[in-house]
Amino acid sequence: MLVTLLRWAKRSTPLLLVCGLAGCSRDVPVPMASITGQMAPVATVGRLVGVVAAGGGTEYPATVDFATGTFSLAVPPGTYQLKFTTAAPSGATQLFPQQVAVTAAAGTTVTPAVPLITHDRIGRGTLRWTLNGKSYTARAFIKVYGEGKYFNLWGRSEEFSSTADVKEIFLVLPEQTEQGPLFAGVGTYPLGGPGRVTAFGESIVYPTNDPVIFWHYRSPYAAAPTGTVQLTRYDAERGLAAGTFAFNTTWATGALVGTPAPTAAVTNGEFDITF
Repeated sequence: MLVTLLRWAKRSTPLLLVCGLAGCSRDVPVPMASITGQMAPVATVGRLVGVVAAGGGTEYPATVDFATGTFSLAVPPGTYQLKFTTAAPSGATQLFPQQVAVTAAAGTTVTPAVPLITHDRIGRGTLRWTLNGKSYTARAFIKVYGEGKYFNLWGRSEEFSSTADVKEIFLVLPEQTEQGPLFAGVGTYPLGGPGRVTAFGESIVYPTNDPVIFWHYRSPYAAAPTGTVQLTRYDAERGLAAGTFAFNTTWATGALVGTPAPTAAVTNGEFDITF
């Protein structure tokens, strides 16, 4: 009996040594990270109904409060793309066009900047201008682009009909011109001027309210600018823009119906939009 115990003890000694060197401890869970945020609902646009954090080939769903648009989730430490699903007032759901990159460290909570639910390149808000003394308000936005490096705004006063007075306004602030970099967010920008690549404004007139018959006026290529746009607020991440504008134009092109005036003046322009 004694011999058997001694033999067992001799065999066990290497195991005990290995266990001692390795620590023989259980795996300690890695602390998780938390991601929180909010995409507040807009009654006429929609609401947030789903958020996932995608990273490393896995998607982690968030808990979402449909009433407030707040969300939260726990993920392993790492870098993720937040993907949003929204629902229109009709109930139809769709993937939100913007994603948000976020890096979450172990044991911390990160709250990234989340776009407004309107940040979908669809303009909403106020756009007004005066053309040759008559005032117009945009009833529809055709294009609103602003990715941080440039800003384009295009609105229409009325939908086409036999009784409409259809006018359009178009502002283009490019990333750069022939003279070098231009766009830098909030600030004042010249419209027209020397060079074929410039910031410019356009006024489109439909003399018979027919979409295929139009007069196209543009701030001209000239020795000096003929107007300005002042951006008083610009946030590409959240889709916010506000400002004022005024510029003189010359007739550039369009259907030769009627007798277009050689020039047109745009004054009292203002906008305050989400996009």
